[in-house]
Amino acid sequence: MLACRIHGEGDVRVEEQPQPAPGPGEVLLKLGAGGICGSDLHYWQHGRVGDFVVREPLIPGHEASATVAAVGADVTRAKPGDQVAVSPSHACGRCEACRGGRENLCRRMFFLGSASVFPHAQGFFREYFVLHERQCYPVAGEVPLAELAFAEPLAVALHAVNRGGNLLGASVLVTGAGPIGSLIVMAARLGGATHVACSDVLDRPLEIAAAVEIGRAHV
Repeated sequence: MLACRIHGEGDVRVEEQPQPAPGPGEVLLKLGAGGICGSDLHYWQHGRVGDFVVREPLIPGHEASATVAAVGADVTRAKPGDQVAVSPSHACGRCEACRGGRENLCRRMFFLGSASVFPHAQGFFREYFVLHERQCYPVAGEVPLAELAFAEPLAVALHAVNRGGNLLGASVLVTGAGPIGSLIVMAARLGGATHVACSDVLDRPLEIAAAVEIGRAHV
C-alpha cells in the first residue's frame, strides 16, 4: 500500500509500506478522505510544530473518514463495508482528567499524526490503517466520505461553542476564519446566536466564513 511520509523539513514522500492487519478489538480501515490541518503543513514545511520535532518518518493526518475493510476478533461496533468517522485521539483512561470525564485533556494522550511522542504517532495519510474499534464511529445514511472527514474539526467547533454557554440570542465574535473558525461560525448560528461577527487578516477566509454563515453574514 502507499503512505505519505514526512522525513524532515520540506521532505515529503509517497512510499510503499506493508498493509497492516487488525488484531483483537481492532478495525482495518481504507482511507476515504482526509483533511489537511495546519499542523500537517507545519510538519511538512518546517519539520516541526512548536516543540514537536520530526525525528523519524511521520505519516501525517488526523482528520479522516474511512470504510471498514476488515475487523479483528471480538469487534462489535463496526462491520466490513461500514463508512466511519474516525477519532485520532487515544486517551489513557487512567489520569485525573480521564477519570473526570474530560478525556480531551488526557495527560498521556496518544494523538495520531503527531510527533509529540517518540516513536511518533503515525497518522491517516495512507491507503489502509488500523484503529481500535472505540475510535470508529459508523455513520448511517448517504453521508459522503468527504463530509465525514469533517467530523474531528467539527467536534472541535462544537466543543468551543458548548464551552461558550447558552448562545440563544447572543452576539458572537469569532477571531480567525480558517476551517475551524468557519465551523464555529456555523455551530454558533445553530446554537441560536443572532449575530455572528468574524475577523481575519486575509480576505479569502472571510469570504468562506460569509458563505457558510447560516442567515445574514457579518464579516
